Amino acid sequence: MSTEPSVRKGVYGRGAFSQRVEERIGEGRARSADGRGDYGVRPVGAEGSPAEPAATPARPRTGRLSTVPYIASWSQERMRRPPVVRRVGAEGEGIGFAGESAYDRDGRGVLWMRQTLARGKGRPQYYTVHTLRQRRAMRRMLCRVCGGPTPEDGPRLFVLRDVGRPVEESERTTAPPVCVPCARISVRECPRLREGHVAALVDRPYAWGVAGIVHHPVTLEPLDTALHEVSYEDLAIRWTLAHRLVVTLHDCAPVDLDALCA
Repeated sequence: MSTEPSVRKGVYGRGAFSQRVEERIGEGRARSADGRGDYGVRPVGAEGSPAEPAATPARPRTGRLSTVPYIASWSQERMRRPPVVRRVGAEGEGIGFAGESAYDRDGRGVLWMRQTLARGKGRPQYYTVHTLRQRRAMRRMLCRVCGGPTPEDGPRLFVLRDVGRPVEESERTTAPPVCVPCARISVRECPRLREGHVAALVDRPYAWGVAGIVHHPVTLEPLDTALHEVSYEDLAIRWTLAHRLVVTLHDCAPVDLDALCA
């Protein structure tokens, strides 16, 4: 069986494409990334800005949690969303920002939400993932808790929320990997993972697409406010404002986290 990601290809006219974008919201990729990916809940490909900070250990604090995950946002890290405009490029029409800069798009030409960088300033926002740090962690396979590297010469550990089954081949996720020492912290302190979790060692994570806000190709208005998974090979990617990188997991071996961390 092939382990390459399977994505649907197609070419649509404007009218048909508008209808198809709306239909896709009800299909498999219409899972909200906030419900299936952030902090290990199941929902790299992109280049990061040179302004991305170097990985440093997560900052300890007093209060409900002792560790602030690397990919968590802080209250002084603001979302910036300039007006969305129509752009025509080499790949065809799509959305863009008014006053767009080279750092607003990744290496595949996908438009990304802007968010300021102020890690450690203000209050930690545990349930809000920082757009740039999530991209960086996925692209470089960094631990989502401490921001350090995960093994380059072996499988990476992914810990996801338990939804009644183990991690499956070709599973899509917006949750970056975790290093073994931080896995204990993750399942102990993340409320969602405390409810139940599954773990797998993954040999080959592949860049699949993004999770973001899909815009109507005629009105340029968001089709809704949910984050929808969109493949890089789906024409809807041109009309998507990305918030997360999505990878698919291949050559997965389920693992007992307690035994692995013993």
